[in-house]
Amino acid sequence: MATKKLLKQGELPKCWQDVKDALDAGIDRIVLFGTAGIGKTYAGLNYGNIEGGAHRLICTDDMTNAEVTGCWQPSASGSWSWLEGAGIRAWKGNGQTGGRLVIDEIDKAGGDVFATLLAITDTPDSAQWEHPATKEIIKPLNGFTVVMTTNIEDMEELPMALKDRFPVCIRINEPHPDALLRLSPDLREYAKQMCDAGERRISLRSFMAFDKLRSGVGAKRSAEMVFGKRAKSILDAIAIDKVKPIDDNDGKMAELANALAEQEAF
Repeated sequence: MATKKLLKQGELPKCWQDVKDALDAGIDRIVLFGTAGIGKTYAGLNYGNIEGGAHRLICTDDMTNAEVTGCWQPSASGSWSWLEGAGIRAWKGNGQTGGRLVIDEIDKAGGDVFATLLAITDTPDSAQWEHPATKEIIKPLNGFTVVMTTNIEDMEELPMALKDRFPVCIRINEPHPDALLRLSPDLREYAKQMCDAGERRISLRSFMAFDKLRSGVGAKRSAEMVFGKRAKSILDAIAIDKVKPIDDNDGKMAELANALAEQEAF
């Protein structure tokens, strides 16, 4: 079974333990919300039972239903064929088991696409779609699941139709331990703290880019290229983090915040 394992019970932050428990319990509609760049989409594409494959949609106000259900495309011979969209591919999965559909920022989809996504994410008993070429009525296979991600912090802002389809909403407030392991050891603790640090937050993607870049051009230049005007304060904070006891989290966070504030005031 193509199921990627999370860490064992007790080793996960609460938010990720909640995700694991929900998936293990068979919940097939989940919202992961919280700050950008913390690993919500990666989790949707990789965690839980993805035997039927995983497919992604990134919603924008100018996207079309072609990305969801499909569209006609010309071939080299001049004929036309139907190219299925991510929603229908996820319904079909591997032909035996439905797949995973990950929908990023569904709240940003335009009216027509939003209505189509509501149909795609409807309950299995109600969801169906007529293929425009074959007129076949297609329904999601058993095992079809949906993970929606959003940067909205207040779930009351979601339209009622979405809240009805996605009753389980989990706020992700720190990176998954598996993702942190992709960073060098000296960055992991600081990255975990800063990924959900409000206006001062730094995405996990930024730390990964800095980590990779510094091996070639050094920490100073890498920080300037990735963090811009915050480069010096972030390098100072990383240096402080190296020498602080790891069990002094409250004091460490205060000292890091003060260091950043002092540097950015100039």
